[in-house]
Amino acid sequence: MPLFGEPAWITTVEDSILHKLVWNRITPSDRQMGDAAGAVAVQGEKLDQSYLKQWAEALGVIGELNKLLSGEITPKLT
Repeated sequence: MPLFGEPAWITTVEDSILHKLVWNRITPSDRQMGDAAGAVAVQGEKLDQSYLKQWAEALGVIGELNKLLSGEITPKLT
C-alpha cells in the first residue's frame, strides 16, 4: 500500500490479533489481551476467522483465540 508515495507494508487486523496473542504467551499481559479483544470487538464479523484459526493453531494460541472469539475475553472499558 502506498504511504506518502512510497510502498509500505501494512498489517491486517488479523495479524495484529495473532501477534498480540503470541506476545501474551511470551510475556503475559492484560494489555495484550485487552488490545486483541478490542480489535475483535471493533471488527466483529469482518474478521477472517478461517485465517485466524489456521494461524492460531500453527502458532499455538488457538485456545486464547477461541476465548476472544467467544467473548470470554473482553476489552477493558476505560
